[in-house]
Amino acid sequence: MKPSAICWTLLSISMFGVAAWAEEPAPLLLSETAGEGSDLLSDSALAPVSYVSEQEPCCDSPDECVGTADCGYQCSEDLLSRQYLTGDLFGARSGLAEHGVIADIQLTQFYQGVASGGRRRRFLYGGKADYFFTFQGEKLGLNKGFSAILHAETRFGDDINTAGGALSFPNSNMLYPLPGQHQTAITGLMFMQALSENFALTAGKYNLLDLWNMIYPNTGRGINGFMNLSLIAPTPIVRTTNLSINGAGAMGLHEGQIQSALVVYDTTNSSTTAGLDDLFDQGAVVLGYGRIFTEWRGHPGSHALLGNWSSRTYTSVDPASWTVIPGQGVVAAGQQTGSWTISYILDQVVWSDCCNDQRNMRLMSQWMIADGDPNPYRWSGNIALQANGLFRCREQDSLGVGYFYNELSGNFKSLVSAVVPIRNTQGVELYYNAALTPWFHVTADLQVLEDANANDDTSVMPGLRANLRF
Repeated sequence: MKPSAICWTLLSISMFGVAAWAEEPAPLLLSETAGEGSDLLSDSALAPVSYVSEQEPCCDSPDECVGTADCGYQCSEDLLSRQYLTGDLFGARSGLAEHGVIADIQLTQFYQGVASGGRRRRFLYGGKADYFFTFQGEKLGLNKGFSAILHAETRFGDDINTAGGALSFPNSNMLYPLPGQHQTAITGLMFMQALSENFALTAGKYNLLDLWNMIYPNTGRGINGFMNLSLIAPTPIVRTTNLSINGAGAMGLHEGQIQSALVVYDTTNSSTTAGLDDLFDQGAVVLGYGRIFTEWRGHPGSHALLGNWSSRTYTSVDPASWTVIPGQGVVAAGQQTGSWTISYILDQVVWSDCCNDQRNMRLMSQWMIADGDPNPYRWSGNIALQANGLFRCREQDSLGVGYFYNELSGNFKSLVSAVVPIRNTQGVELYYNAALTPWFHVTADLQVLEDANANDDTSVMPGLRANLRF
């Protein structure tokens, strides 16, 4: 079947036959279903959430709390206040959600360009359609605590990942299903079986951005937060982990959030294939993750360690599904079996509105070290500050500013410098995401980057992003 036919078939099914769920994409199923006082094994309903126009005051004086009603919003489900463009589809959404079939359909369009510097100056238009389908086992007559999440994607148009320069990653979402290709593919199909409120088993095809967004929802998958990959996830992981990988593992849970995980997955990218015919033919990756939840001045936060090790045989200039690594055609001195990374992740709310904790400011910082050979990176670090609902009358808006630095390994630099001068990469990104309606957001984005090619001037990359939820 042609990709365009698959795209329209999925969209038709979504619009006329499947229920949509609220606010965050399907990978947030754990945090939605296993909150305080709920039971993971019960498959509790995820009823569509209407746009709430009022909130309970919690300050000493009610006058200190300003809800959205005071800003002119209406509580009724009219076109401008509903969560989704198509509303409840005459009861179809809520009806099918009660039977355990939930969907989140989004269309994201990008217009980004290189105003100066970079590899070449140009502005390009492209976009993605994302189809999330969640199936809740108990409501469908299957096992209690079972769920499945399917993610299909359609990529169209162009992006500036290449024009921005080597290892710059200015648009992470457009890396899927594959960079530079126009196609529709199932990039994620994850199965989970909760055995208790604190433990679950998982298997299937993992979309890496989805998996990271499940643990840290504020990272946004490049559609409602930062766009640059280096501010979403630790960059050196591109050597050991592909875009979509088949695997299995176990997860420890804490109040619906992933607190620990042990996962084994394939080294080969399967974002456009099933990936089962050659499963583990070229090695496997073992990943461990542990997280401690804390409080700072009454605000929630966490500290986490993540490490992985790949048994695959590489060289530092081997191509990756994520990007073109400089030095293609260079003959490496020798292959290395095994590659590892270790990272630390800080996630801390530094301010929240006492009347509405969804209005908050969050600090996130990620640091990763790698082997440096065969990984082209030696270490990386980033720090970002994001605010949600900073202005009381714009509670759905968000903004962020972040800085990243990626240190390339000495071995990689000496190997490639004979062909092209290599430098470490760094950059700053600033965005403002305006909720014109709950179902239509527009983001203004600006990135200033130094890519890995020392011959390229510092690039200035403005862009616009529009996200529409059906």
